[in-house]
Amino acid sequence: MIRQDPATGLRLIVAVHSTVLGPALGGMRLKRYAGGLREALADVMGLARTMTLKAAAAGLELGGGKAVMIDDGRGELREARLEVAGRVIDSLGGAYITAEDIGTTTADMDHLSQFTEYAVGRSVRRGGRGDPSPVTAESVFQAIGRGLHALDGSADLDGRRVGLIGLGKVGAALAARLVDAGARVVAYDLDAERGERFAAGRPAEIAPSITSVLASELDVLAPCAGGGMIDDALAHGLDCRVVAGAANNPLTGRGVARTLMRRGILYVPDFLANCGGLIHVSTEWYRDRGPSEDELIAGAMERLDDAIARAELAGLTPLEIAEREALERVEAARR
Repeated sequence: MIRQDPATGLRLIVAVHSTVLGPALGGMRLKRYAGGLREALADVMGLARTMTLKAAAAGLELGGGKAVMIDDGRGELREARLEVAGRVIDSLGGAYITAEDIGTTTADMDHLSQFTEYAVGRSVRRGGRGDPSPVTAESVFQAIGRGLHALDGSADLDGRRVGLIGLGKVGAALAARLVDAGARVVAYDLDAERGERFAAGRPAEIAPSITSVLASELDVLAPCAGGGMIDDALAHGLDCRVVAGAANNPLTGRGVARTLMRRGILYVPDFLANCGGLIHVSTEWYRDRGPSEDELIAGAMERLDDAIARAELAGLTPLEIAEREALERVEAARR
């Protein structure tokens, strides 16, 4: 669905990929797209499919969807546009449930929830469970440990060198968790001040460019910004052992995971690594009807272990195994 509101100038896309397992849940992204509506549409369609995989792989009774508000810099219209977006989402009758994402906040969900009941990630004050970012960071942190353990039998991060791209809400929380675990973090963010704030009082290195991180000798590369960062050419040049981060769709294509595998680099499927945020908001929606947040994350990490082990036996990537199993769960429910 594409909606353009003449009164506020809102340009909104809502993509529902699947409702087989349950209502489609996925964040609302506020982002500027150099390629305009066409680029935004391609992004939201890919992200909606990833949310289906994420929900199925995490064992949730949810489908996949995503929304994008195209950012034109008119911040003074934010609340008015959120109101319109909330009414559009409400008109779908529960097929799509939204939450915060890149560019949107818990406060935005609080405001939007005045116009639709289909919004999660609200503040505790407004009956929600707060920002899902720290829980996303926690599942990525655990996934990094699982990846390292699969390679050398130890999930210990003490002394491990981790290159992290993006110090936003999730990236900063993950970087702090890694530093606390003894990892040697080298991070980069487009916003230099954000990097300086993070490094203040922490033993973390802020890199001068994304290239300097990608050219470093690392144990782990953690992409935590936008998607499509790692293409085949970059995969041929990385010097790391594990790629696991918070970004959705960090690879330009599924074949990039195979390139990494041929070079001895383990790619942890993004939709399993970063599923903590979706799990967090799902418990807000279902109100504790079902397993707890911790139980769901533990289950997702067990599926990750299984995907890594089965991939090695089959000569496939964990991404191929995890994606196939997620889609099989959806198809079984459809039948």
